[in-house]
Amino acid sequence: MMKDKRKSLFLFLFFGLVLGFINGLLGGGGGMLCVPILKAFLNLPDKQAHATSVLTTSLLSIATLVVYITTLNVNFTYVPLLSIGVLVGGIFGSILLKKFSDKTINIIFIFVMFIAGIKCVFF
Repeated sequence: MMKDKRKSLFLFLFFGLVLGFINGLLGGGGGMLCVPILKAFLNLPDKQAHATSVLTTSLLSIATLVVYITTLNVNFTYVPLLSIGVLVGGIFGSILLKKFSDKTINIIFIFVMFIAGIKCVFF
């Protein structure tokens, strides 16, 4: 049992490091990678993986923001209005997460990942 606990601890720390690196390097994207990692490697249920990803990514974003602000790489002009939209959208999305089935959540997630991939390749 102790060996399984150490393995789990190692996996959480390892994937946390990977996600932090990706988010710091790209300014985002940690959440899109976090959900599949939490489901596939750490065996979290779908909704729990999405909710855990949001909290983890929020903390990650705060840490990354501190670095970006200190290097003056933030455009503060758009922050207030964008923040309002993000807050309203986040609340609405979290309410829907509770109502949708795991299958629906997975379809939406796959669709969003697909569109993001297309955008990255062609635009």
